[in-house]
Parts: sequence; C-alpha cells; structure tokens
Amino acid sequence: MAMPHMEPISEMQRNSASLTERATQTKEPIYLTKHGKASVVLIDAEEFDRRMSYRDAIIEREQDRYAGIMQGHSQIAQGDGVPLGTALRQLEETWGM
Repeated sequence: MAMPHMEPISEMQRNSASLTERATQTKEPIYLTKHGKASVVLIDAEEFDRRMSYRDAIIEREQDRYAGIMQGHSQIAQGDGVPLGTALRQLEETWGM
C-alpha cells in the first residue's frame, strides 16, 4: 500500500484548486493535517462513491453469509441437520470427494 498523500490544512486554504485537481486526477485521497495529525480527507467524488459501493457490497455479502450461518444454527436446533457421516457420503457419491 502506498503512503498516503498528506498536506497541512493550511495548504488547502492557500491552494484549494491545486489540491482538488490532484485528488481528481490521481483518484487518491489527500489527508489534510492539523497540528501534524490527520484531520480531514479530500477525495474525488467518483472515487469516494466507488469505494462506498465496494464497501456496501462487502457488507451485504457478509450479512448474507451471517444469515446463512444463523439459518444453519436454527435448522440444527430444530433437528433438521444431517449427520456428518451422511453428509460426507453424499458428497462423495455426488462429487467424488
């Protein structure tokens, strides 16, 4: 992972057009610092939307995975499970595993 671009927040006050152009062109976030610590992040809007969509897709996938696990736990609790030996035999018969 590349080092983040960092600039003092005063640079944004002095040269906002240049920083905005850099963020738009590079698609990389620029961390604006205050007293040497990251304070805010400047990022291209399209890149931000792309990253948020990616994050949302991951969250949705993980929620689906969790729902499947919980459904399995519920089925086992209700006695709907298949014994391991039976499941392994079925896998071997079906897939040669």
